[in-house]
Amino acid sequence: MEQILVYGQGGHSKVIQMMIATSVGQEVSLIADDDNKKVNPSAAIKMIQAQQIEEYRSEFDSVVIAIGTNRVRKKVVESCQQDNFATVIDPTAVVASDTTIGAGTVVMPMSVVHPATRIGKHCIINTGAIVEHDCLIGDYSHISPGAVLTGAVQIGKMVHIGANATILPGILIKDNVTIGAGSVVTKNVEANCVMVGNPAREITKERK
Repeated sequence: MEQILVYGQGGHSKVIQMMIATSVGQEVSLIADDDNKKVNPSAAIKMIQAQQIEEYRSEFDSVVIAIGTNRVRKKVVESCQQDNFATVIDPTAVVASDTTIGAGTVVMPMSVVHPATRIGKHCIINTGAIVEHDCLIGDYSHISPGAVLTGAVQIGKMVHIGANATILPGILIKDNVTIGAGSVVTKNVEANCVMVGNPAREITKERK
């Protein structure tokens, strides 16, 4: 049984804990948080402060960073000095057998990932998202609930695709882009943009 330390206690963490609890071969052993006020010693699962992780190294096999915001998740990954990140896939998700999924990525309930897709490290494929065939998703990107990446879409690093957005076939979205909820992306997107609407149009430059 793989013992997993879950880093974070927010809503995203609650879903990941549920996923692990219903999976085969994985179990939450510890929950860590950098906010000391959130640590509850009477909780059913042992909760520790982030700076205590190394003290409890014998109690977990791997770590998942349960933080939904891309920049914060990346910062925590880089600061927590771990190299043993868990990949967590909900039992209700449908993932093609030839999909490549990076360490630390979570594939959430009722999502679908079709063949010949590559997903980077520390990504989130959120509830009910659909990733069609031959897609590429860069590290630290977040595909929100109900979003659809149609065939052969390429997503860069640190990209956020909003809830129920649709990315049309063959589109390239470069690094550090935010696509607003419900948007329809019909053309390639340059780096550091915020895009909204149908068809999606740039409204501002995203900060790097």
